[in-house]
Amino acid sequence: MPGIERNTAPLVSKNEQGLRELTDEGHIALSSIVSDTDAQVYAIRKGENSRYAAGGMARLSRSPDDLRTIIAAEFLNRDTGSEDLLRRVITQFGDDSVAQLDFDQVVFEGVSNVATKKIEHGRPAIGYLEQSTRYLRFDFKDGEGNYKYVIPSEFDDQTAEDFKTNLDEIFDIYSALYLKAFEHIKNTSTTPLSQRDRAWETSCHAQACDSVRGLLPAATKSTVGVAGSSQAIYNMILRLESEPLPEVKSLGAAALDAVRVVNPVFYERADNPNRGGLISANKAATRAASKANAKKFAEKFNESIEQEYGAYVQLQSIDGTKDELVAKIITDAGNLPYANVLDKVHELSEEEKDEILDDYVGTRDNRRVKPGRAFEMVRFTYEVQCDIGAYRDIQRHRIVDGFNWQNYQPYLGHDRPKVIDEIGGAELYERAFKLSQNTYELLQERGYEEQAQYAVLFGHNIRFSFAMNARELFHAAELRTAVQGHPSYRKVYMDMVEQAEVDAPYITRHMNFLNTDDNAELARLDAERAQAARLQALDVAQQ
Repeated sequence: MPGIERNTAPLVSKNEQGLRELTDEGHIALSSIVSDTDAQVYAIRKGENSRYAAGGMARLSRSPDDLRTIIAAEFLNRDTGSEDLLRRVITQFGDDSVAQLDFDQVVFEGVSNVATKKIEHGRPAIGYLEQSTRYLRFDFKDGEGNYKYVIPSEFDDQTAEDFKTNLDEIFDIYSALYLKAFEHIKNTSTTPLSQRDRAWETSCHAQACDSVRGLLPAATKSTVGVAGSSQAIYNMILRLESEPLPEVKSLGAAALDAVRVVNPVFYERADNPNRGGLISANKAATRAASKANAKKFAEKFNESIEQEYGAYVQLQSIDGTKDELVAKIITDAGNLPYANVLDKVHELSEEEKDEILDDYVGTRDNRRVKPGRAFEMVRFTYEVQCDIGAYRDIQRHRIVDGFNWQNYQPYLGHDRPKVIDEIGGAELYERAFKLSQNTYELLQERGYEEQAQYAVLFGHNIRFSFAMNARELFHAAELRTAVQGHPSYRKVYMDMVEQAEVDAPYITRHMNFLNTDDNAELARLDAERAQAARLQALDVAQQ
């Protein structure tokens, strides 16, 4: 590699063919970085030096050597700093290519549920884990006696005071109704007294959380753990820094500061005005332009456009046909061109096409067995309107195209869980939604248009759209209709499949793990007991 000084002794030596080999000292040095210094297949250990593997992998494209000898010779055994070498590798091979090979983790503590969705808007190269509103109560106060929600720092004093007064009352209602729902669910349970174990108690708690999570404001604090390639984290930071909300923008800057502490080289250009800064500025400018165009469009046409309120699912289009799917399967398995195969597939009978599809899907013994990638060629585009709580779960499926959502608002309706009426909590429940709308409108009037989203409740409906291929629909629908799933998003996926079935029954008839049973009393009880049994088995095995 021109311009990079090599000092191969004593970790590597050259053999008769001129290739580098690890010395005894090299094997010792590499053992802290790789799982095996001799095996054909090995893993990179997590640790301070693991990032050098990314640089070594980039060098592989122009080196005949074993990756381990590259790491040893060019990163672990140099007179000059390895960080400097990483910079040179990035310059030669491209920061995007090298950053795909490294891995970082970032944690965002105590951020609003407006911000969590912005953080989690990445593609499959990144993973997230967030505190669950279905298993945790959010009515506990911090050390200063405050409920855990974000008050935007840019609010003037009067607005901050009004915002706090209203949200405190909403949280008071959330807390009171949770306690009533929890007792009601326990008292009306048909589970025999002898079976009311810890799993039963947890299931009652979870169902109570489900019944009141619609009262949580979008300002509610949560913690999100993010893990992904350095490139994915880099792109997340640029996306956050382009957002109009000050909280989200500041989280992007804070994330950049954090990752630079542990992995500085891959993030040096993130705020360069001609690199990352340019990308963030473009995102911000195009978003603002699109919002301005949407506002102009609304002023011209809104009165003549009918809107549907309440929850709904609308299948907008299907891209791909049964014949095209069959042709793809035959083409991939054979040696003929697709266009010629498709032409002849049209001549097959429906029974012959079904047989090809049946053989391709094969036997599915559980939902984790999915059809092959040919099913990715059929794509469904949906518009969905459902409560924000359900949307938060649906948004986690990132193998989708065009997933975007409209700003949170209180004007698309909301539902009230049956248990709220059973405990006599309807009036309190509706008061929380009235407080939410009043706070939203107050913020709008005072010029905090983006910040008004913080006042919207999880129970309010939101409108969003996306395209999902048939293979992902198998995964998402069978997972999200499981009996322990929340009723709101279970209904969304049931409707998605039902609408797809009209024009694509050749897809949906293979979804034999779709669960449409709504009669479970304590939906999570079986899952909680199964988990308890697995944990007990682990304890026994470790004794």
